[in-house]
Amino acid sequence: MYAKTVALVTSALSVITAAAIFGIMTVSFGDVTARTFARPIGGAYEITEMLVGLMVFAALPIVTYNGKHVAVSLLHSVFKRSPLLNLAVDIFSRAVIMATCLFLGYHLWQLGSQFSARNARAVFAGLPMAPFAYFAAIMCILSALAAIIRPNTAPVGEEI
Repeated sequence: MYAKTVALVTSALSVITAAAIFGIMTVSFGDVTARTFARPIGGAYEITEMLVGLMVFAALPIVTYNGKHVAVSLLHSVFKRSPLLNLAVDIFSRAVIMATCLFLGYHLWQLGSQFSARNARAVFAGLPMAPFAYFAAIMCILSALAAIIRPNTAPVGEEI
């Protein structure tokens, strides 16, 4: 059940990420093409910004679960030699990722509430901004959960 749920969530977020990338391509292509005829798409820049945010935050839980965050491995050789130290670093890194994601999620939720109360919209595109802030908050909270349930087999970062 656990593996199926993770696979389902990962698949759904992958589809959202891919759709956002496709949206960015479509808006960019359409805007460049329309500019050729002196008819640019109104709010194309804002739409692209929102789609980039959607893409980044939809991919965040996947990256966190797979342990693919950027990592500095200055002392990696020392950690390999001591299983206890390796465990301590793993627990500490998961706690830092979780705390950071929860902090960001909380503040993004607050921002979404402010946007919602003010009915904030993108200036040129006219899109409501609250749903994007709420989505980012939920993805941060999901990333915090992913940091905790991430399997031990998923390495943190990649050694170069």
